Amino acid sequence: MILLPDDQWRWCYDEGRDKLLLDLTDEMQFETAYQAKQLSPSARQSHPFSLEDASYYFHLLECIGELPFSEPERVQLVLNAIAFCRFGKPMMPQSWYFKEVGLQPQPPLLGEVFSLIAEQGHGDFLVIEPGDKASVCLFLGDRLPVAEDKCLRQSSVIKVMNNRLVPFHAVSRALMQLA
Repeated sequence: MILLPDDQWRWCYDEGRDKLLLDLTDEMQFETAYQAKQLSPSARQSHPFSLEDASYYFHLLECIGELPFSEPERVQLVLNAIAFCRFGKPMMPQSWYFKEVGLQPQPPLLGEVFSLIAEQGHGDFLVIEPGDKASVCLFLGDRLPVAEDKCLRQSSVIKVMNNRLVPFHAVSRALMQLA
């Protein structure tokens, strides 16, 4: 069952858990993947789940609807994406973890899925803040080592130059040919 946003949903910060939460009802909270060090100071205040948040929610759910996730997993990914879009600190690109492919001639769109290729493998990412030269992307997989001392986990966010983005359909086609 997909959760439907309502006017009771509120963003709040839990000092004890050091996490941004989305208060859904009196008995249910969603804990985001993000700690205070990743968030702007405004995340420590309570905020309603806005109309813009709801618009992003339905748009991003649609964008990842064909991917092999359960409904609760899709909701979790989308709520983490919205949380970071709304409260995440600005990031500098960390493109050096990924190979330059130059297959993306135009800036990506919000909600497009791309793959990024690292030395240790590749992973699928959702564009949550598109930019002309670099975009903020949310990792959709479980785990992707990108360096000896750095491993991305599901809902990790990273900013990369757009020349690192491999269109998802191109990777799918290449894998199908290998099968």
